[in-house]
Amino acid sequence: MRLIALIGLLAATMGGPIAQAQTAPDQPQVGRPGCTDDVAVRASRTLVSFESRGRPVQAHLYTPGGEPNGSGVVLLHGARGLSADAATFDPHAIQLASRGYHVLVPNYYDAEPGRARRTGRDMRLWRGVAADGASFLGGRPGMDPERVALWGYSLGGFLAGETAMESDVAAAAVSVAGGLDVGEAGRGGRSVPLLLIHARRDPVISPMSTRRWGDGLQRRGGRVEVQALDWDGHGFDRPTWCAIFGRTRAFLDRALSERDA
Repeated sequence: MRLIALIGLLAATMGGPIAQAQTAPDQPQVGRPGCTDDVAVRASRTLVSFESRGRPVQAHLYTPGGEPNGSGVVLLHGARGLSADAATFDPHAIQLASRGYHVLVPNYYDAEPGRARRTGRDMRLWRGVAADGASFLGGRPGMDPERVALWGYSLGGFLAGETAMESDVAAAAVSVAGGLDVGEAGRGGRSVPLLLIHARRDPVISPMSTRRWGDGLQRRGGRVEVQALDWDGHGFDRPTWCAIFGRTRAFLDRALSERDA
């Protein structure tokens, strides 16, 4: 499956700097999600491809336009696919890159299409994409391969946490709205920092399943932090996404800096 183009995004020629969209004053600009702590855009977005278990996976790569901080993060979409989450992820990925992070947003359904009834094989292939994406990102110029984190929403959040527990290519992981309602937990165990963010009430992935998953991750050696949002629902509005990525940056700045200690 080829990566579906980002919906409604205005960009410069592929490989060049992100262009500022001409929008109404109350609308977010490309690379400016409308958060109170937005920074000036200094990043580029390119379409890349890497191999995972012998299959090509397309992804968007966001590269800092200023001084890279040596850290990277792989953003994993939810069960509806990248086409459903791309427009939400894009300005936040640009903001991360503008702050010095390298960011990779892969279409893990390239390895195996999504389906209503997921199999254990599906989950293994998708976790493989997460791990191989982290390895690919870690090999980019300006990157420290030991400072790559995984981040995911919903199904992607579950994949991020479980991959981090079984693969040493991930230095940390953030799961947003992920939990045991997605699938069966793995058996891998590592002492890795994990942040689980969930809504106060979520009709799709229950907060209880998130907390139960977190308890299990902790028993397997993970250093788990669970944070609840003052929000009801599985999807989020713009201010809540701003809060999520603000918490993400604070966690990653702290967790990935531990690699320097």
